[in-house]
Amino acid sequence: MSYELPEGKNMWIRSFYGFGPEEDGYVGWSQEVGRDHILKFIQHGDLIMIYGAGSAETEKSQRSYILGFVQVDATAIRDADKASPEAMAAKAKRGWAEKWTYGIPVRRAWRATEKLLIRQIATKTYRPEAGQAIGVWGAELEVEEIAQALKIKVTEINVCGEPPINAEGITNEPFAHVFKPSRGFPGSSGARTSIYEDGKTFVYLARFEGDGHALVGRAKPIGDKSVVMKIGVSNDPTRREGELNSGIPPAALGKWKCLTSAPMGLNRANC
Repeated sequence: MSYELPEGKNMWIRSFYGFGPEEDGYVGWSQEVGRDHILKFIQHGDLIMIYGAGSAETEKSQRSYILGFVQVDATAIRDADKASPEAMAAKAKRGWAEKWTYGIPVRRAWRATEKLLIRQIATKTYRPEAGQAIGVWGAELEVEEIAQALKIKVTEINVCGEPPINAEGITNEPFAHVFKPSRGFPGSSGARTSIYEDGKTFVYLARFEGDGHALVGRAKPIGDKSVVMKIGVSNDPTRREGELNSGIPPAALGKWKCLTSAPMGLNRANC
């Protein structure tokens, strides 16, 4: 298997006191200049490998160990835009209310399920004497370091402000599996026939469970709670749900789900 990121994507490293995207759905900086610096280089969909900072605020068992990965958008936000009320309260209680207030949003996250020191992966980019600078500015990994990072076993976790992960999220698998492309649909040729029969039909309502903005190639705005819905007619809504999803690659995160249906009476339909 090839251990590389999709074309146009990159990976960075940064140290945190911990790793909890479930409550803190952003990567934060205490100074606006630090956040704005990385926005000059990072792209939508880039990844950041998070490791435990070597300071007293970090749990001792996590210091210098790789904690997980986050996928981010190159968008400026504030901490309150993408953190739970509980996380904001906990931060204030520890006297950190004015820290890490300038952020960029996390869209997906994976927790490392094996213990590896940052120096074992970022063999060139990470230097202990540069730890503070990396914590502030971050650092871009080299190609061979990314290849090693993609071998780390991870489990996908929920991110504050994002839809809950579905059954497609990986569990205790090499991080590279996230970027494993779906197998293409087999081609076919020749005549096609359809059989239409009169019978009972239903009107159904389906919702796209996932990032509906991705269907039209747009980035999801922070705080946007809109969803994609579909109203249709079929003589078998359950079958129709499967047909809607048959055109979506298996590795895709979103799927259609029929929420409800109601009989319409007799009609000619096999849609």
